[in-house]
Amino acid sequence: MKQPELGLKIQEWRKAKGLTQEELVERCNLNVRTIQRIEAGEVTPRSYTIKAIMEVLDVSHVEALDYLPKQEEMNFSSLSKKIFLLAGIAGIIYFFISIIEFYWDGSVFMESGIELPDYYVVLKVFVFISLFFYVFGFVRLGKELGSKLIQIGSILFIIINLGIIGADIFYSEQYLMDYKLFGVFKIFSLGVSLIPLSIGLISVQNKMGSIFLVAGVVGLFTALLFCTVLFSMYGLILLTAFDILCIYLLFSIYSKKEYFNGAENENGTLVLS
Repeated sequence: MKQPELGLKIQEWRKAKGLTQEELVERCNLNVRTIQRIEAGEVTPRSYTIKAIMEVLDVSHVEALDYLPKQEEMNFSSLSKKIFLLAGIAGIIYFFISIIEFYWDGSVFMESGIELPDYYVVLKVFVFISLFFYVFGFVRLGKELGSKLIQIGSILFIIINLGIIGADIFYSEQYLMDYKLFGVFKIFSLGVSLIPLSIGLISVQNKMGSIFLVAGVVGLFTALLFCTVLFSMYGLILLTAFDILCIYLLFSIYSKKEYFNGAENENGTLVLS
């Protein structure tokens, strides 16, 4: 149900709570003119504004559901959901084998000429394969959402990491003494590769919810720390958080049937805000 019914209902809930418009806006961090226009039915408030008002007035989403503006339903295709599931599984595999990868890459960076294990090249190949299927989930997500930024950012991330892994394999066979210089370039490149994808995640927060905003912001901070090189160790900590968030996003999308721009309805359908 759209305006003016929503505004009238908010006015009814406010009066039942014994609050004036001034008292309500003070608790919601809004201005009086905004609440006046909402109650008069002149504007349809955004989802986060409705949420703030409902919290102050102690109104449950189930109680308010009939009065909220209808949200656009977003259904992902069966193929896409299978891709998201595969990407999530690949992400978990990538997460754990990349820990082993980091150990050996860090060892080489700190001590040039160190003898690498026989399985190093195989490890790198598996890292890339798992990374490819993991990030491809976001390529598909970008297509479903019509976000070129997520698509391009994901593809760029795959390409840059392919170059990094290929160079790692090359250097592992050469035992060159300038690996530290390459290591600096690798860290910087990894940071650059995260920027478009992170911005893309932030750009779809209105469609997909605040968790995408959180993931995107974490990704941007990770990219910034990597680009400085000096603070890349802190970047690794944030990169871990970023990967966990991205894996969670993939499984979350797979497990839910429908997405809306709002909150969860009485049937348990996820409605993100």
